[in-house]
Amino acid sequence: MQVKQYNKKLYSFEKRTGMTGIFSFKEKELLVKYAKDGIITPFIDRLYCLGVLSKNFGLNDIIKVVEEDKDYLRLDALHIDITNTCPLNCPQCYKEDTNSIQMPIQVFRSYIDEAQRLKLFQIAIGGGEPLVHSQIVDFVEYVSKTEMSVTMTTSGYGLTQKLLDKLIKAGLNHMQVSLNSIIKIVNERSRDGFHDAIHAIKILSNTDLSFGINIVIRKDSLSTFLETVEYAKKKGAKNINILRYKPSPTENYRDYVLSSEEFYQLAKWIKQVKGIKIKVDSAYSNLLIYLNNGRVNKERAGCMAGKSFIAISSDGSFKPCSHLKVKEKANSIYEYYTKSKFIQSLKSKTYHIDSLCNTCKYKKVCGGCMAICESLYKDPMRGEMECPTY
Repeated sequence: MQVKQYNKKLYSFEKRTGMTGIFSFKEKELLVKYAKDGIITPFIDRLYCLGVLSKNFGLNDIIKVVEEDKDYLRLDALHIDITNTCPLNCPQCYKEDTNSIQMPIQVFRSYIDEAQRLKLFQIAIGGGEPLVHSQIVDFVEYVSKTEMSVTMTTSGYGLTQKLLDKLIKAGLNHMQVSLNSIIKIVNERSRDGFHDAIHAIKILSNTDLSFGINIVIRKDSLSTFLETVEYAKKKGAKNINILRYKPSPTENYRDYVLSSEEFYQLAKWIKQVKGIKIKVDSAYSNLLIYLNNGRVNKERAGCMAGKSFIAISSDGSFKPCSHLKVKEKANSIYEYYTKSKFIQSLKSKTYHIDSLCNTCKYKKVCGGCMAICESLYKDPMRGEMECPTY
């Protein structure tokens, strides 16, 4: 279990369940009391039920962190694109890099070593298609030897039973497979590699590895959302991760983004789903706020790019989010996170006076998607002009 302090709050991460806990000053005191006397109160019992705590809970780590009283970075996760190579040609792809770049494992290891020192919780491996990297198993194994969890997002291309067995043995904690619709003709409107995804899900369903399905919500696949959810449940997926559609250089964004009516239909269907966890992309903060009737945790509200996570491209450049085009060079994770002018600007983010975000009562816990604003208005900080909930 990983434990750290930031801004006097306590942050914990249970690798086995993938659950993060954020404890206020009062809750921190209750946790420390449990760490010292071992008495399970209703509060502690609920933490166990939620998977925030486990039997491997490090009581001494809690006491040590509190007594140390040292603040670490708010940063929890690192998204690393180990390659920008992908054999597929998805219409919705937001990537514009054309040169094939593979991240050397020595470079990857240096990031992981620093991430461990900074007490990050999760390493998310992506691409391109990460499975085409010849050293993918070595990448996974290196992270698995730390206290951080290692997850992967894949189209399914190249995943065989033999490779999956190697990844599981190496210590992979979770895999997300990209599939916009269980109906082939519908999926092909936005994604390539339908049979790759179906095959990957099939072999994953016969293992104990935790896996989920990523669905990019678009106008041309919305109608099959519930069918795809039922398929995921049938195959034993742990979650459906709803991703917001971002502009693609090969598509007209407004042809595929949901209308207000479609947005509310999606929300209605999400509320009807039972038997599988529905996760929502932090860039879809307006959907999260609507689903929760405006009641959201300020520590996790809005897009968390540049706050709780950052991205590293295969060429070693840093971004707040892999969807953003803005790139910066830095000598370390710490240097980028603490010195980047773009990252620092997020702390005092303001919006254009004519943007919907500027006058919205939820702007401090939402703020829209920077990648969409960057693409549509050439300014990631502008604020959205087409929010369906406004």
